[in-house]
Amino acid sequence: TVVIAPASVLIGFEISAAIVRGNVPHVFGRARLGTWDNYGPSLLISAILFVCVSLFLQSMRMRATLETERREAAEARQSETAARLALLQAQIEPHFLFNTLANVQSLIERDPARASTMLDSLNRYLRASLRRTRDATSTLGEELELVEALLKIASIRLGERLSYTIDVPADLHALPFSPLLLQPLVENALLHGIEPSIDGGVIVIRGRMRGDRLELNVIDTGVGLGKSDTRLHGGIGLANVAARIRTLHGERGRVRVETNAAAAHGVTATLLIPID
Repeated sequence: TVVIAPASVLIGFEISAAIVRGNVPHVFGRARLGTWDNYGPSLLISAILFVCVSLFLQSMRMRATLETERREAAEARQSETAARLALLQAQIEPHFLFNTLANVQSLIERDPARASTMLDSLNRYLRASLRRTRDATSTLGEELELVEALLKIASIRLGERLSYTIDVPADLHALPFSPLLLQPLVENALLHGIEPSIDGGVIVIRGRMRGDRLELNVIDTGVGLGKSDTRLHGGIGLANVAARIRTLHGERGRVRVETNAAAAHGVTATLLIPID
């Protein structure tokens, strides 16, 4: 292209000189120095136009390539997020379902009323879980409904060893919220905080807006972190939730787990989710 464009201009001058005899001088052959002076501005303008057009076309190609790369990266992130979500859900739900059914079976004869209550809560949980698998998006209210059913079942199973509170203002329930970000933290509080504790404990789920970010705290008064044990239910690991938050929300999203500052023992897990 660099050779063809200037050559085309010069050939055009020669063709014009051959067709319009006497009025347009030749560039080659009988051309004098003055001829090149006359053609200089035309050649300069042609060169500038050629450079501008070349830069424009190159910019368009680069922009198209960049857009393609961005689209492919976004599709890859979505696929990764879907895979992580499916893996996490596959790890959590069978374990929880089998344990709950086993508890219902053990309660049917000795405490039918509690067995019925547990079945009702399990029904609520499964309905919420099924709706989540069908819909690509969820809301904070829907996730809280599922978590509340889970905690209700756990409180029936653990009896006086577990009490819980959900303190999230109603006006936050409609906020969009990705599935399986909150539930693993609650499962973690139950399995690694309350259940190993002889005296049990309390789980508090608290939600507040902090500027343009939603802050969710899962606070338990269980046995605490121990030897830096921050595993989540089923051995998935805190890194899984953190990786999904990075994929979904970038550096503005965050998850952290730390020892309770205002209690003698227990753990606080915090999610920070940007709300656009």
